[in-house]
Amino acid sequence: MKNHQLRALVAIADAGSVRGAARVLGLSPSAITQALKDLEDSLNISLMQRTSSGATLTDSGNTLLTHARLIVSQVERAHGALNEMRGQPGGKLSVAITPWIALCFLPEIFVQFRKRMPNVQLEMFEGTLSIANPRLRDGSVEIFIGQEAPDAATTEFNFRPLFSSGVTVVARQGHPLAQSRSLADLMDADWLVSLDSDMECRFSKKMFYRNGLTEPRNVHFTHSLMMAASVLQRTDAVSIFPWPLAELCVSRYKFCAFPLREELAETSAGIVSRSGHPLSAAANCLIDILLETIRNSDQAGTAEAKRVLQSTELLF
Repeated sequence: MKNHQLRALVAIADAGSVRGAARVLGLSPSAITQALKDLEDSLNISLMQRTSSGATLTDSGNTLLTHARLIVSQVERAHGALNEMRGQPGGKLSVAITPWIALCFLPEIFVQFRKRMPNVQLEMFEGTLSIANPRLRDGSVEIFIGQEAPDAATTEFNFRPLFSSGVTVVARQGHPLAQSRSLADLMDADWLVSLDSDMECRFSKKMFYRNGLTEPRNVHFTHSLMMAASVLQRTDAVSIFPWPLAELCVSRYKFCAFPLREELAETSAGIVSRSGHPLSAAANCLIDILLETIRNSDQAGTAEAKRVLQSTELLF
């Protein structure tokens, strides 16, 4: 297996077609097709099926894809590390950032990172667990700044805690249940929640079980703050937000936090990376800027950032 063959496989999976993969890699479709054929010949197995709408990977192709992503990303980071030694840092840094940290701190982080790493391209993903952790595993994201997975294997990821906070139930202002005092009053509501990374054990389910309740019947899932905000603003759905995000949404989206008497839960946010994989200079630079930005927010941060930090406990 050669690196250019594995890159072709990854590109086909991401683009959904040979032509799309060719555009991504800046090669001809025939070069992509030949690279994949050579890979199939060397393994004596079929990896791709052409369809009327593009190309799909076979079961064998999907099995190899998991390893191919890791190999390709590690080779790219190896090139980046060597370039750093030559005094030529470059390449790409892919990160996932939980929404409230992005809303509070990302603009300043972006400005400072571009000053210090002008030749590094940033790729940023919205950091829900169900998006971030799979990308950490396959190497397409180097660091995740966000919530620690509740049931993550301790040997799989490194976690450096930054914040601890509670959670609250939120909805639009004027919601008919806005003065509810108990989770039991909300059992018939439409709930909009995020899935945990293992896609089975949900934070919301645990919250109800801890308070002697079953999970509500009407639970729906989202992987985007923008989508959640749009639904919550215009419907009677409710959701669970960490307090820092709730503080932001009260002012930005006219949400309200429910005055529930139950102690719902505590959640922590920090820097997550794969165990056994040293971080690149670009990743370490971004982390340094993140810590500096948080420390300086008491003095130089926006009024919004200062208010949000009052709802958290710093852990560093």
